[in-house]
Order: sequence, then C-alpha cells, then structure tokens
Amino acid sequence: MNIVTLTRKCNLAKKMKPTKKQQLENTAKDLFWKHGFKKVTIEEICKKANVSRKTFYTIYENKNALVLFILNETIENMKLENMKVFESTIPFGEKMEIMLDKKLKFSETISLEFIADLYSPEVGEVKDYFQKFMKESVDFSREFFKLAQEKGEMNPNLKLDFVMWIIQKLGELCSMPELIAMFPDAESMTRQVSEYALYGIMPVKNSSNV
Repeated sequence: MNIVTLTRKCNLAKKMKPTKKQQLENTAKDLFWKHGFKKVTIEEICKKANVSRKTFYTIYENKNALVLFILNETIENMKLENMKVFESTIPFGEKMEIMLDKKLKFSETISLEFIADLYSPEVGEVKDYFQKFMKESVDFSREFFKLAQEKGEMNPNLKLDFVMWIIQKLGELCSMPELIAMFPDAESMTRQVSEYALYGIMPVKNSSNV
C-alpha cells in the first residue's frame, strides 16, 4: 500500500462516525472519570450518547459490564506502556520518572470519586477485577525493583517484601475518606502518595507543592 492510499484511508477513518458501541463507551468513560461510576446511571449514559436503552442492553448485560470493559481496555494499554519502559535500556531512575509521569498524567483525567468507587465494597465484580490488577501491578513492580537491585541501581539494603508491603498499604490508603479529603483532585493525591513512596521526606528535584 503506497503512502497516498494509506493517507486517504486514515482520513476516511477519521471522518467515519463512531459506532453505537463506541458512542456508549466514550460517553461512559467521560462520565465515569468525572463522577465515578456508582452515581452514573445507564439512562444518563444513553441520553448523552444519544443511544437507546434497548441498544445498550444488546451490547452490555448491565452497567458493570461496561465499567469492566472500559477498565480492562485502559489497564491493558497502561500495561503495554509500562512494559515498553521496563524493557528499555535507559537507567532505572529515568524509567521511574517516566512511569511516574504517565501515572500523573492519567490521574489528571480522573476524579477522586472514581478512585473511591474502585475500592467500594458495593461494586462487587468491579472491585474484584481492580484488586486482581493491583496484585499483578505489585508483582510487576517487585520484578522491576529486583532487577534494579541486581544492577546496583536501587538501594540494596531495602528488603523487597518491605517495599512491596509499603506500596500496597499506600494504595489501600487512597480509598480512605480522610486522605481523599486532604486533596482537591486525584492528580494532587497521586503525586503526593507516589513521591512519598519513592523519595520519602527528602526534597524532590523539580517537584511542585500541592
């Protein structure tokens, strides 16, 4: 395929209207990210997406199914991005900075309500899915830190069991109303928790006050 044909196909794809499924997913993601998914109703999603409830139920069994689809798509993309960084040849410190930057940029798009909903016992299978992802994330981080210690790029005196325990506990703290109430948005909270986990109370270069 020559470059002219490829360009025409790309331009045509951009002009194509999104499918009903895509309309529902894009609309739901915007609403979930801003307001959390517990408060958002199927009726709200359908109305804003200009899609009927009947069409919604031909695609998704219920709201949880839509939430799980969006979460899975988002998380899989994050995994791919992190794996690219993990497999790169840049130093450990640069890898950490890149992954933190990606985490912070994502946190700018979501609300504190969304984070709280992920930890809510009321969301059943969604919480189970998120906890499974968190366990996989911890396992990935352990391997990442283990390799860094072996290369002499991370403090060798730190026990990995202790490091991973701290990271898990900090993640759990993010669901606590007392912590959430301290910050104006998800990005501010994510930055504080992440920088504390990585640097403790020592000053962070180029860090902004939140």
